[in-house]
Amino acid sequence: MGKGSRAERELVNIFWDSGFAVMRSPASGSGRKHPQPDVLVSDGENIFGIETKSTSSDVVYVSKDEIRELKKFCRKFGCEPIIGVRFDWKGWVFFRPNKCEQTENSYKISKDMVGWELIEGEGFCKQETL
Repeated sequence: MGKGSRAERELVNIFWDSGFAVMRSPASGSGRKHPQPDVLVSDGENIFGIETKSTSSDVVYVSKDEIRELKKFCRKFGCEPIIGVRFDWKGWVFFRPNKCEQTENSYKISKDMVGWELIEGEGFCKQETL
């Protein structure tokens, strides 16, 4: 099991333990026939489609194609697109794509950016409330 799969499973368990219903997509982004998020979560009021990344670096880049597909799915499904990044030694941070810096081909997220809090508790850094 790769690092990304471990991180997704960790996130799924954290969401379940925090009272959310969770579905994890079985295939990685480029191997999917149809657009879909890595993780789909709901607390009964809000639904989020989450594209996840895990890194030991200070910066992660998410391709514009991945985010375009995430947004396409979320529009059709009626949920909000979110990027979830697990920075080693920091924990999970969540971002709305339109709040991220963009390069020519990617959305750029650094570990110093302030994200949003979907869940309080272990494994999540201090963030603004979503």
